[in-house]
Amino acid sequence: MIKPILTLGFALSLAACSSSPDPVDERIEAAIKLCHSDSAKAFSQTVDGLRVMCHSGSSYIIRGDISLDDIVEMDRVYCSSMGIRDFVSSEAGEVKLSCSDGSNYVL
Repeated sequence: MIKPILTLGFALSLAACSSSPDPVDERIEAAIKLCHSDSAKAFSQTVDGLRVMCHSGSSYIIRGDISLDDIVEMDRVYCSSMGIRDFVSSEAGEVKLSCSDGSNYVL
């Protein structure tokens, strides 16, 4: 009797460790990294990609294998950490980036 209970407990503990990330945590992380705030004006995760609109007016359409950390790095390199106004990435890896200072890049 004790052996089945231990097996069940072990299986449940493994399932808890492998659960998917909380969508609320993902939204908060995106808002902090992209909007420099703890909230975003709009957030949408669809099959087309991730869309984030910040209260500051910045907007992001993220498709493909671009991570939030990649975008933060692009802000640092191309926009001198002054902020991104518009960001659009494609499944093919093309990135269109507009900085808050008015400079534009196609990467």
